[in-house]
Amino acid sequence: MDRPETNKKNTSRLEDSIAVLLGKVKRDTALNRNQKRAILHRAFQLVPVPPEDSLSLSHLNDISYQSYIIQDSGLFFKSSGKAMALAKKLRDIQKQADVHWNYGAFYLTDNNLDSSYYHYQKAKQLFDRGGNRFFAARMQYNMAYILGRLRDYTGAEVFLFQAIETLEPLKKHKQLYQCYNLLGVVYEELEEYQKSINYHKEALKHLQHLKHKFPFLQDSYNNIGLIYQKQGDHQTAITFFNKALDTKNLKKNDLFLYARLLDNRAFSKFKNNETRNLPHEFFESLYIRDNMGTIPGVIMSHFHLAGFYAKAKDTAMALDHALTSYKLAQNIQNNRDILQALELLATLDPQNKDHYLQDYIALDKSVSLKERKTRNKFTRIQYETDRYIDRNKQLSSEMNWIMAGGLVCLLFIFLLFNIHRQKSKNKVLKLEYDQQQANEKIYHLTLQEQEKLQQGRNQERIRISEDLHDSILSDLFALRMGWAYLELEGKPEEIQKHRSNLQELQGIEKKIRELSHDLKNNMIEYPMDFVSIVEGLLQKRSRLGKFRYTFVHDGNISWERIDNLIKVHLYHIIEEGMQNCIKHAQASNFALKFISKEEQLILEMADDGIGIKTRRSLGIGLKNIKSRVKKMNGTYDLESQPGQGTKITISIPLTIYRP
Repeated sequence: MDRPETNKKNTSRLEDSIAVLLGKVKRDTALNRNQKRAILHRAFQLVPVPPEDSLSLSHLNDISYQSYIIQDSGLFFKSSGKAMALAKKLRDIQKQADVHWNYGAFYLTDNNLDSSYYHYQKAKQLFDRGGNRFFAARMQYNMAYILGRLRDYTGAEVFLFQAIETLEPLKKHKQLYQCYNLLGVVYEELEEYQKSINYHKEALKHLQHLKHKFPFLQDSYNNIGLIYQKQGDHQTAITFFNKALDTKNLKKNDLFLYARLLDNRAFSKFKNNETRNLPHEFFESLYIRDNMGTIPGVIMSHFHLAGFYAKAKDTAMALDHALTSYKLAQNIQNNRDILQALELLATLDPQNKDHYLQDYIALDKSVSLKERKTRNKFTRIQYETDRYIDRNKQLSSEMNWIMAGGLVCLLFIFLLFNIHRQKSKNKVLKLEYDQQQANEKIYHLTLQEQEKLQQGRNQERIRISEDLHDSILSDLFALRMGWAYLELEGKPEEIQKHRSNLQELQGIEKKIRELSHDLKNNMIEYPMDFVSIVEGLLQKRSRLGKFRYTFVHDGNISWERIDNLIKVHLYHIIEEGMQNCIKHAQASNFALKFISKEEQLILEMADDGIGIKTRRSLGIGLKNIKSRVKKMNGTYDLESQPGQGTKITISIPLTIYRP
């Protein structure tokens, strides 16, 4: 049997071996992924079984993090599982938080956002318990990043301001730069461009305190350039893109960022009617992105090229790039790019326009519903976690078994109720989704019915015109001619009356001929009775929401000349407005108006409900309305006071008319 001194020496050599292997993986840049993987597996095998001390925990945590970096999922879960078990055994709160941090990063890379959010939240709670406010703030940034990707910008904004409040006194300039930069991105998505620019400039102030500014500085210039690009100020956008592209060795040090900047600058040059080096810069960016396998970047390059060739009147090339963008977006299931491509294809391919618009509407509905469900899920995670923490505090303060048993029973009942409530919610959401799909199909079927009805009327007009001209008119003409050649005798006044009747008969022939021509030549267009469809929607939703409605529309509006896509957007805006009235407003009356004024089509929606408390309480529905108005080049105004109802005014230029 070995002496204790010998065992200690062997353990020390073992720990030194693990540390050497991990150090080699961290510092040796010449190692490829497979070599690092083999070294990490070797280090994992050297960890004592079972691991029992804090040093083994540190090694397991390092192995977990390095396996996440090289994306070895098998080793990651093995090492993370052992690290978590040992951290709980040792009651090491900080290490438990580190393991959750690793899990969050791994799931984020794997695009499993709900699992990533859950682990970042657990890490934050543990860092808070351990008093590590800096790392807790970093977890808030990570959670804000995930919420931003899910378009829950209000939740992201809250986490970022909380993180900034912690980081400012600590003077953590790198993390403050990241927070302000993400705030700039959030406000860009909310289309509050001046706020977005201000936060990006604040981020640049903190960047001045960092020794190594690459690639943060270039990324900020790109973000600011994109904001000016969205505002239509392409000359300023080009200035910021040039600042980033002028970075020494940019192409060598960060080829991905170089391709992105090149494509963005080329797009602003194209929009600014600058043709120098176009479309060469578009194709150079596309070539780099394609070689690097960055599919989202390839999609954007093809989309920009489609716009370029569309403006150059090369429809074939524009359509080819648009279709490529659409197919690639479908392959990676990038819904936002799919919607963007469908909208462009509907413009470029008139023959298949209706098909693309139907796909666009269906996907837009599906994406909105999915995002709503995901946001609800994240809210539920936050809610349930907070409830769990409160319950643990209560259990720790109450140590007798009777109270503990009662709390367990209450928890069990709560879980059953929550399961039942969730099933009910899922059923309601499914019914709502099916109803929305049915409404959309009814809308298109109604339009088709209107067209077929009018087409039948026109065919009947043609038939009547032909019968009048070919049958009745011919018979009258033959009768008149036969009558005219009769040799009649009688009194002069009777002869004169005979001739007068012949002239009257000739006049009747002329009127019938003109009527026949009018019936055949003046065909009635096939209007899509949008007003009737809106009236039907108002009737259905008012019954569902148990409120009264008024509908006023200007008879001078030529709905048949307005593009179908515009009418689809208007229909969904009205639908969303009434949905908010039903769900939130608690209104008794709803008013809808269509007004034509000074070359503008004005839509007004108003209710007498409870109003909106704060601008931060605006939901995804109102944001969707704002997004649709932007797509129609319109303006949007919201008036609401608590207890005084809500009024939405939308103005759209009448240049949306079809020629």
